[in-house]
Amino acid sequence: MIFSLGTIQAQRVGVVLSGGGSSGVAHVGVLKALEENHIPIDYIAGTSMGALVGGMYAMGYTPNEIEKIILSEAFDKMVFGKTDDKYIYYFRERDPNSSWVGLKFRVDSTIHTSLPTSIISPVTMDFAFLESTSAVSQAAGYNFDSLLIPYRAVAADIHNKAEVIFRNGDVGQAMRASSTYPFFYKPIVVDDKLLFDGGLYNNFPADIMYQDFLPDIIIGSTVAVEMAPPGEDDIFGQIKNMLMERTSYAEVCETQSMLIVRPKIPKVNILDFSQSDEMVKSGYNSTLLRMEEIKSMISRREDSLVLNAKREKFKSKIKPLIFKDLTIEGLTKNQSSYIKGVLGSKKYPITPDELRPLYFRMALDDRIKKIYPVARYDSSMQGFRLRLKMKLDKDLFAQFGGVFSSRPINTGFIALRYKRINRLGLTVDGNAYFGKFYGSTQVKASFDFPFRLPFILESDFTLNNLNFFNSASTFFEDIKPSYLIQYERSFTANLALPLGNKGRIRIGGSGVRMFDDYYQVESFTKADTADRTEFNHASGWIQFERNSLNRKFYASAGSMLKLTFRFIEGQEINTPGSTSSKKDIYRKSHDFFRAKLTYESYFNKRGIIRPGLFAQVVVSNQPFFNNYTASIIEASVFNPIPESQTRFMPVFRTHNFAAGGVRTIFSLHSRLDLRLEGYIFQPHREILQDNSVAKYGDELAKRYFMASAVLVLHTPVAPLALSVNYFDQEPEPFSVIFTAGFLIFNKRALD
Repeated sequence: MIFSLGTIQAQRVGVVLSGGGSSGVAHVGVLKALEENHIPIDYIAGTSMGALVGGMYAMGYTPNEIEKIILSEAFDKMVFGKTDDKYIYYFRERDPNSSWVGLKFRVDSTIHTSLPTSIISPVTMDFAFLESTSAVSQAAGYNFDSLLIPYRAVAADIHNKAEVIFRNGDVGQAMRASSTYPFFYKPIVVDDKLLFDGGLYNNFPADIMYQDFLPDIIIGSTVAVEMAPPGEDDIFGQIKNMLMERTSYAEVCETQSMLIVRPKIPKVNILDFSQSDEMVKSGYNSTLLRMEEIKSMISRREDSLVLNAKREKFKSKIKPLIFKDLTIEGLTKNQSSYIKGVLGSKKYPITPDELRPLYFRMALDDRIKKIYPVARYDSSMQGFRLRLKMKLDKDLFAQFGGVFSSRPINTGFIALRYKRINRLGLTVDGNAYFGKFYGSTQVKASFDFPFRLPFILESDFTLNNLNFFNSASTFFEDIKPSYLIQYERSFTANLALPLGNKGRIRIGGSGVRMFDDYYQVESFTKADTADRTEFNHASGWIQFERNSLNRKFYASAGSMLKLTFRFIEGQEINTPGSTSSKKDIYRKSHDFFRAKLTYESYFNKRGIIRPGLFAQVVVSNQPFFNNYTASIIEASVFNPIPESQTRFMPVFRTHNFAAGGVRTIFSLHSRLDLRLEGYIFQPHREILQDNSVAKYGDELAKRYFMASAVLVLHTPVAPLALSVNYFDQEPEPFSVIFTAGFLIFNKRALD
């Protein structure tokens, strides 16, 4: 709509871009149409997404460059708080467990918890703003009037219920504050004010444009729509209606000429950037439809060659972004020393490319709650000072979870973690699993040394108890052996070293007491006593692991490679029960090695069909134990299907084997997968029974199969899975099982 018509000579033109979430991408098309038609842009102001697009334009990016950035995968990761896979530091990843949800609180307070202030991590976004705007801000002398295009951004101070106008400082900070939509992104503090999305109080800052620049013509682009009444189940709609003030798009001055372009925008979620390409086209086409009106208002034209020359001249003032010094705010001296160690404090000066992997290693540490980076140029050192505003997370972290199933393998899970940072990082974990099939308790302590070659010292004490007898349902009464209970008591210590960003090496040792109670006959009474095999041993091991899987359970992308070499030395003690034909206690020393290789990989990260492979090889010179049952219990097992971990199947156990198969995943929805899996198990020599004594079968004589079809719904807390499984040579080879949760257990003594 045109409020004032006429041709004005030597006009100064201001462009105002509204907020509107992902719809604001249309502003890029508006700028593109204006440039192509040589319409000058002397000032620019924006709110939220408008501040982001306007800020990039003010820094010297062309509309085509802005469009390319917004359509990129890197922008998608930034908006949704995703970290590029290559920067995820697997070395500090915790061993997976069955947790569904967590609760944080402080050890020095009452159990007072707080809800999270955001649902999207700002780590990737904040670093992107740091490296893309710091040097530009310096080139402009930290004065927004000295950018290529004088610029204004609007944020909201919710404490004082007032808008905050950014006229100077760091451009990235202005864009970040203006686009911090409540509850999606964590707010930032600027000049002691907690700032949120500027759209809360001024979603179309035409008044700011007029007050600060007094242009002759204002061209506005708005993608905002009037707020609809919220639904009773629409929590974000309710919050939006409570917080946001209605913005008027009326004339800001009686003598002012203003034209507003309103791109036709499909109804999309505030963070739905899937139609960004169409949004840009809509902004472009909507502006072209008004171009004759715009040209009739503005007689002046901006030559493309002149504009490009201005861009190049401004860019020539931008100094290389090199960090010469690091300052940490919000932490103690010792805590800061730890952070500097992680960031390689002795490597300064450092470039953003060199800093980036170190920054993400530190920022993604679960002991860090908040980190916000700011860089300022220091002429005395001819480089930038990097300042990190940091806050540690709460000391205690409680987790709850487990698995619920249609089979009697239901298991609850609770855990408590204490974590702190001083000169070293310390984490103490305690957890417990409790159920008829599986029970376990573990206490683990980890000391993190942030040296040039970082390492972690870990130790844990674990009690494991598996009751296969109680895991049998009416459909699986013929599981062999008919009664089996396993107990483990282990103490482990290891040294962990990084192996690139995705891998680690662990070198360790353990002392273990293992007890297996079992009957070797099918008929027994409550009065009978079970046979017991005790294997007390020590082991030393080294493990190489590389892992980029996207989930701890039912992964569908990435890969995992794990290779473990273990040497075991111990004593077997066999005590016959009342049903055994032998009556004497048997003792024998054993020493053997075991090498185990596991590989899992998925090959199509984004497609609907995602083929994958799973393979496992075990090589060992492990001897037989006193009887067949004890030998088969202590043999290596192949159990790639979740349910197979809860069933005792002798045909999938032996000392040396190669096994593998395909995992084909059909991504029916972003959270719904259909998994089809099939495996071949090839023992080198099968372990057979001969009058209760174990013996080997012929080499490569037999092979066995297992398969699974699983429909998995990945809910925000835990997967829901309905599976149909096939296990070769079982009395009932087919099974149907429903599970909710994670069939993940504490590590077994010989894993």
